[in-house]
Amino acid sequence: MSEKATQVEQILKQAIRFEEDAYQFYTQALDMVQKPHIQDVLRDLASQEQQHKEKIQALLDGNTEAIIAVQKRGQIQDLRLAEYLVPRPIEESASFQDVLIVAMHREKSSFDFYTTMVDLAEDASARSLFEYLAAEEQMHKNKVESLYDEVVYQEN
Repeated sequence: MSEKATQVEQILKQAIRFEEDAYQFYTQALDMVQKPHIQDVLRDLASQEQQHKEKIQALLDGNTEAIIAVQKRGQIQDLRLAEYLVPRPIEESASFQDVLIVAMHREKSSFDFYTTMVDLAEDASARSLFEYLAAEEQMHKNKVESLYDEVVYQEN
């Protein structure tokens, strides 16, 4: 295996770990909230992380046909809340607000990672996958920030 192929494989394995960590975060956060509509949002985000993992695994397995081409989307609004809110560790006593702030930061980090991978990927299939995943993470960030705006800001 060439050095380049080994590097791509390592990047894809790291991306899978990111998706697994995100999935675990959202499923554990389910235990911290009581409102059904908020649990539905967390389940949806966890499911999307699982789908991302499967797409990355397909690329790692050499199945380029399983990769979704980037769909043309409208501009995703960035509320930029993560850039101004400081996360606290998630503990047993964490509030839903705490969970949302950490989730925002996780989604932003994932978006930044995939955006960097777009610039580094030489293979068109990998670049397409990373563009898709970056857009998905941006949508997740928007969803979490919108939920924060709806639930936290509206309650205050």
